[in-house]
Amino acid sequence: MTTMTIPVDSEMEATALGHRWGWLLALGIVQIITGSIAIAIPVVASFAAVALFGAVLIVTAIFQMIHAFRVRSWPRSAWYGLGSVLYAIAGLLVAIYPISGALTLAVMIAILLIADGTLRVGFAMTVRPVAGWGWLIAAGLGSIFVGVVLLIGWPATALWVTGLLLGVNLIFTGAMFAALALTSRTKTSARRA
Repeated sequence: MTTMTIPVDSEMEATALGHRWGWLLALGIVQIITGSIAIAIPVVASFAAVALFGAVLIVTAIFQMIHAFRVRSWPRSAWYGLGSVLYAIAGLLVAIYPISGALTLAVMIAILLIADGTLRVGFAMTVRPVAGWGWLIAAGLGSIFVGVVLLIGWPATALWVTGLLLGVNLIFTGAMFAALALTSRTKTSARRA
């Protein structure tokens, strides 16, 4: 079996966005503003994240229950139905007990950061001769450090760290979208000239 590789052309991304770069710029600006608000009031942002998490669980339960009734095979529908009940219970518990939800979410984020950091360090060690591999190790160690600090400070840090991390993530994602939109605009304008 032959494999074809197509070189990625930076002009392709600009063409794909074309005249729609403004929407991506608007999204980036909204994310930067929302991230700034989350950093300014991290406890409120933490509870908003927990509420959103609970809502996602409840919506998942509803769709999974609908799916369970539409599946004609009885053993599968019973398992789907049971799964939807578990999602609904988890979603309701998060909605009823938002502080416990924030505490649980903080532990999950800490474990995720530690696991992600460990994988990044491992990956960096496998690509070690490549230029910039040290940045991968630094990023991995940084993730591990933040995860450990979050666990050591738990439960005191749980109520504000989730909102703070959400805010930082929104700002970086918004900045990336804004930069991509402005770059696309510049390339699209240059192509027309």
